[in-house]
Parts: sequence; structure tokens; C-alpha cells
Amino acid sequence: MKLSNLKNVNVKRYSFFMFCTVSIFAVFTCRLIDWQIVNAKHYKMRANSSNIYFVKMDPVRGEIVDADGIGLAVNDTGYKLVIDRLLIENGRENDLILKSVKLIKSLGDAWIDVLPIELKDGKFIFLDDKQSQITVLKETLGLQESADALECMNAMKERYKLENGISNEDQKIICSVRYNMEKNGGFYSKSTPYVLADNISKESVIIISEKSEELKGLRVQASLIRKYINGEIAPHIVGYTGFMSSEEYQQRKEAYSMDAIIGKTGIESAFEDYLKGTGGKKMIQMSRDGEVMDISEREPSCAGNTVFLTLSSKLQQVANESLKRNIERAKNSEARDCESGAVVMLDVNDFSIKAAATYPSYDLAKFMEDKSYYTQLYADKRVPLLNRAFSGAYAPGSIYKPLVACAALQEGLITPEETIFCGGSFNYYTGYRLRCMGVHRNAKLIFALAKSCNVYFAELGRRLGAQKLGEWARKFGIGVKTGVEVGESKGVLAGPEHCENVGAKWYESGSSQAAIGQSDNMFTPVQLASFVATIANGGNRYKTHLVSKIMDYNRSHNIKEFGAELVENVGVSQENLEAVKNGMREVVLSGTARDFASYPVPIAAKTGTAQNSGSDHTTFICFAPYEKPEIAIAVVVAHGKLGTVSKNVARDLMDAYFQISK
Repeated sequence: MKLSNLKNVNVKRYSFFMFCTVSIFAVFTCRLIDWQIVNAKHYKMRANSSNIYFVKMDPVRGEIVDADGIGLAVNDTGYKLVIDRLLIENGRENDLILKSVKLIKSLGDAWIDVLPIELKDGKFIFLDDKQSQITVLKETLGLQESADALECMNAMKERYKLENGISNEDQKIICSVRYNMEKNGGFYSKSTPYVLADNISKESVIIISEKSEELKGLRVQASLIRKYINGEIAPHIVGYTGFMSSEEYQQRKEAYSMDAIIGKTGIESAFEDYLKGTGGKKMIQMSRDGEVMDISEREPSCAGNTVFLTLSSKLQQVANESLKRNIERAKNSEARDCESGAVVMLDVNDFSIKAAATYPSYDLAKFMEDKSYYTQLYADKRVPLLNRAFSGAYAPGSIYKPLVACAALQEGLITPEETIFCGGSFNYYTGYRLRCMGVHRNAKLIFALAKSCNVYFAELGRRLGAQKLGEWARKFGIGVKTGVEVGESKGVLAGPEHCENVGAKWYESGSSQAAIGQSDNMFTPVQLASFVATIANGGNRYKTHLVSKIMDYNRSHNIKEFGAELVENVGVSQENLEAVKNGMREVVLSGTARDFASYPVPIAAKTGTAQNSGSDHTTFICFAPYEKPEIAIAVVVAHGKLGTVSKNVARDLMDAYFQISK
């Protein structure tokens, strides 16, 4: 390379490096000017700051929807009032609490009062049925178990430095809030604002916001509130949420804060782990004089999942309305003591619950919003909060007979063509006489089912005996839990074991009485629906279930699916099952349910009447269509007396399912 060319290359390299060097220094110079001159005050404050706090952000709870995605428990935008320790002035805590609560009350909103003490006639007394909370209060205050409410209030007055001469009403307000703050750590932790009111009106938001300078430390925070769409659809199943109790917090404190909202009953509780979501964190940087300098999100919140139920809102609505209408009609006619009942509809192919209604019921939305309604429900002697579909236990009456027939056939104790003589009563045991509703002479299986012959089935019960009868009942899901997610009763299965448990004596004649659905037998509607569905589908008993799938919050992909879960094949041959199904079909064609003989969809059924104190219970089971079953229904109306009451409920549900116009 020539010398002149080499010099040119060196000059270019030198110029390039000089340019880079000058550019770097220019950038540093600009940043120094920005730091020391243009924004000097801002960066000085940041440099002097030594206070950084990480504040928890509320989790977004997942939603509960029906089989078609229609919301049952959803989230709605709301507003809560919080006391923020980062903004409050030292020494003004009690004054701020008192002014804030009085303002909330004047605006017609409710504040969170968890203290198990009330002020009545000027005196402090403990609330009834709050013993566990009272015990925790005394332990927190270091008082003896014998301490009364006044001693607790005096201890809190000293603990929270209340002024002498304060009124009892004002003392109650401050102590309630301060105690709850201390209990969940909110007051002393700058990372957790304390929720004073969790659902205030939009009008209150405006007024409180206008008083922000006067009430420094109190602020309105947007939040998601639980909203129950059409709260009368399935309140017992959907369930509700609430603040954790002290006992619940001890069990869950690794994953929850003390002021967390959790599911208390129903699906809200059973699927808490899927619904709860996780809260995020935001970083707040403050100067030494308490001024907020910067807020940034460090960990985003993660929403809970969406739980899809197997229930159809449409079918559930029909079930609710039909139960109410028919029970009230019975009460106003011959059955004055008829006040309650339940119905369950299952898919016979996987035992998913399409409808499960109970009467009397309640409005879940009103239950969550109106304390007086809550008190009214608890005082109602009809117990509307009881989920009768899953936990109500009733004597089944003659609808139990198809199960007895299956057991006797499979045990080889009877054949479909064998006759049993019915002269109007069963007199096998000395001193025991069981009446039949007719004189059926030589009855065969199908005829005995159609006419509901007590003598025929009492004899089958005698041949089976209590032990065999109990074994077969449990195979069909009677006397055991069916698996439904929200809790259920096992019911009562008559037999020596039950008698021993209750200190009674079992007599051999009890097997005959139990075989016609009497004795001590008390079964839940979901058990009855499960057993008839097992007959309908050919002998497979599945786990009953209310949830079909779980999706992410936005419903974009599946998290988990729930389908048919086989519990067992009951072990009855198809030939024997067909004989029983033929008998249930004959019930419709010529027997006690012949008012369904011309129904547009062929069905198989069994009616029942169960004797008890007061008017008889009326029961009904069916499956449809007969040739290729899709659904099974069980209806129980306590003290319904007339068989038409329970049959009408089943008819209304089938009309809705098969879209039959009336």
C-alpha cells in the first residue's frame, strides 16, 4: 500500500474515534445538566429517599357460569373505601376513623364492623353465636376467659389510646376498626391499606372525594365486587363469599391475608382454589417527609379461573317456578302442611346435573346485600337455606320398588314370570300386617310395578333380607354420597346397622317394610335421581357432578374438564334391567302414571307415596326417552299428598328439555 493511502486510512480512523469520544461525553454532559440543573429538585428528593414500600394489589376472582356460559357469579366494577397508612398523619388515626365511619353512615353505606360486641340500651354486650370470635378477642387483649364485654371495651380503650369522656357509641366505632386493623395487620403495615367499606355507592364516591383534604389518609379505590346474576336461580349451588374467620385464617394464612375474601358455601367454596386468583404488588417510593414520589407495578395480578357448571339456567328456572307453583297449589287445597320439596334432573350418560331445585329457596343477591333479609331467612322455620335437593332426606315410598326388583331378579329370588299372590295384605310375620292398595291376586313383576303392589314387594324384601337389600341399595347410590361437589347427606338406609346406631331394635319384618320404601328409609332427591339414571343407562352408576369444565378468566383455553366418572357397574344383567324398565314403562301405559301415556316423548316412571306424620309425601321418578334415555328425574314433595303435585314438576321439566309446547 502506498504511504499516502496509509495516511488517509489513519486519518479516517482517528476522526471516527474522536467523533465517538465527543458523542459519549456530550451524552454524559446532557444527563448531568438534566440531573443537576433542569430536574435537580426531583432527583435530589429521590436521592434523599430511603422509603420504598410494596403494596399488595387485589386479586381478581374467577367467575361461575352455567352450561351455556351465562353468568351466575360474576365481577362488577365497584368502589371501596380504604384507610391508607402511607397517607395518614401521625396521631390522627382515631379522629380519621370516627369521622370516616360517621360520614359513611350518613351517606347510607355500610362499614365493616366485625367486633363481636354490640351497644344495647347504653351497655356493651357480646353478640349471640359469636363465641369463637369472642374467645379470640379476649386472647388478643390478654384477658381472662371470664371477662365481660365492658372489660374488653375498657382494655381496647387503653390499648388504642382513646380520650377520656368519649361516648360509648364513638368508642364502639373506633375500637371495632382498630381491633380489626390489628387483627389483620392492615393498620400497622404500610403495604396493606385497610378496607373500611367494601361496596360504596357512586354518589358516596363523589362526596368522599370532595372531602379528600379534610380526610387525609382516606381514599376511594376502584375494585371488583361479586355480583350474583339472578340470585334466585341456584343460590344453594352457587354459594357465596365472605371475609375469613379466625379459624379459616389459621388454616390458610400461608396463601391469604386476614382480610381476604373466600368462598363460604357452594361452588364458591368447593372450587376456591380455582376461583381465588392471586394479587400482584406495586412499588411505592416516598420521600422522607412522606411525599409519594413514584408508583410502579412490579408483580401483576393473576385472575382466577372461570368455572362452568352443568346446570342450564333455563331448566333451573323452570324447576324453581314449577316447584313453587305446585307446592303452593297443594297447600291451598288438600295438603295444608305442604311447604317444601326438591327436584333433580340428571344426564343419564354421565350423571351431570342439569337442574337441582329446592323450595322454599332464597335470593342470593339480596342475601349478600340486605342484613335484615339474612336475619329473616335464619328465622324462617321452613329453613329456606337448606339445600333439599342434596341434603334433604325423605321417605321414598314406592319409587324404591324398581331397585328392589333389580336386586331380587339378580339374586335369583324371583323371575319376571313368577307370580306372588296378593289378597290385599301381607301377613307373613306374626303380629305384623302390611296393607296393599288393592287386591291384585296372582301378580307378576311388570304388573306389580304398574299397580305398585305392596304385597309383591314386601315378599321380595322378606326373601332378600336386610343385609342383601342394603348391599344392593348402596350399589345403586342409595345410603351413600353420590359425589356432588357442594356437599350432600348420606341419607338413612333402613336396617340393623342404623337401628344399632340409634339404639333401636331391628325386627325381621323391617325388610318387608323397607322394600316398599318405608321403615327408616330416608333418601335425598339426588340419590333417587342417581338410582333411576343407573337403571336407565344399563347399570352404570357414575359420580354425580355440577362442574363441566374450568377455563381461564378470559375463557380462551381449558384448564380442566370433567366428564363421566364411573363409580361402578351395579352388576345387574341387561335382561333383568330390561324387565324392570318394561315394568316402569307399564306404570305409564296402564298404571299409576298413566296420565303420561300420551306424552309426546315415551317415558318410563314410578310413582310413590310415603306415609309419615301429617300428609303423605308424594314422590316421582322417571327417565326419557324410553328407548334411548337421555335424562332421569326425581321429585319429592314433602306432605304433598296428591301424586299430581310431583308429576306436574317432572312434566314441566320434560316439556322444557324436549321443547314441548303446552
